[in-house]
Amino acid sequence: MESKLQQKIDSLRFEMINQAEINGSLTHEKVVSVSQLLDRYIVLYQKLILKKAKLKLIS
Repeated sequence: MESKLQQKIDSLRFEMINQAEINGSLTHEKVVSVSQLLDRYIVLYQKLILKKAKLKLIS
């Protein structure tokens, strides 16, 4: 699961950069939309990493 999240994050980063180049602005609605989605996936990834770290402490 961690690997799939990393792949999705990388894909969204590329898409965000691509949209910024296409639209010429970091504040264009398409760029912001992809950025917000990217943020959600980054938070999910961070939660997964934190959960793994907590499980290691318990073990």
